[in-house]
Amino acid sequence: MLKEIITVITRDPMRKIFAIIFAFGLWIYIAIGNNYTYQKNIKITYANLADSLMIVDSIPNIDVNFTGRGGALFSIWAAPPKAQCDLRQSTPGGKTIPARNLRIPVGYGPLRIDYITPAFNVTIDRKIEKEFEISVPLKDTPKKGYAINDVAVLDTVRVVGPRKMLAKMEELFTETLSVRNRSNSFEKELRLEISSSLLMVSRKSVEVRIDIDSTAQKVLTAVPLKLIYSPTQRVRSDRSILDTLIVVGSPDRIRKLSMGDVEVRIRLTKMTTGEYDLPAEVILPDYVRPTYSAPQKFHVTIY
Repeated sequence: MLKEIITVITRDPMRKIFAIIFAFGLWIYIAIGNNYTYQKNIKITYANLADSLMIVDSIPNIDVNFTGRGGALFSIWAAPPKAQCDLRQSTPGGKTIPARNLRIPVGYGPLRIDYITPAFNVTIDRKIEKEFEISVPLKDTPKKGYAINDVAVLDTVRVVGPRKMLAKMEELFTETLSVRNRSNSFEKELRLEISSSLLMVSRKSVEVRIDIDSTAQKVLTAVPLKLIYSPTQRVRSDRSILDTLIVVGSPDRIRKLSMGDVEVRIRLTKMTTGEYDLPAEVILPDYVRPTYSAPQKFHVTIY
């Protein structure tokens, strides 16, 4: 029985292959002549925006229903077109663009195009250029007996981006740098941390020099205590000064340190009425740190 089936299949194979190809071609011919609806998510390209402007917010794609003959829809499936959005007359601000204003070049056959989303928003801002200071976040500490004297960024960085975004930015940051157990000055190239894809920087990394020196110590006495509280609070502290504060840093920074560079404060704005024994926060210039303070706590009354 199996032998008879194999014989039927293998007898005159070219005629059978031709019949299959003909049947498939006939099915394709009939199929491409019928009308269908095909939904496709296509990319939007934004064009003709003035060089002084840039897009801050937009949608990258849009859902479209294509209705037409199978042959035309097959070309859409094989080579999806892009929707072109003309921003020639645009000005800064947000604007709503009707989807019908998009242009979708279709190369084969008449098609009806229906947008599932009838309109979308685009936000545009002026493009400006700004030079930024670079901050280098540090972690860990140098070798015992050594301190950071200075951190210098040796490169200049300019940023091009939206005016509103750049107006709110004051500095750029590099990746975090470890100074663990360092006792000598050194240089290192660090990658910039760019917070938004809208920002175009003149360089992606900067050369940084870390100046490390031996440590020096300074004793400050009678440092004024500052209480930070809201207008509705009434507060009182048993002491108005920090009796003793010992700080360490590089000799150059310790030599330049004055009482005006030091702030000792206690923040009370979120606290309720009552009596508290609170430690003070000591604010010092960069790369100078406290090692001892007395008293450790202040008795504060809020009423």
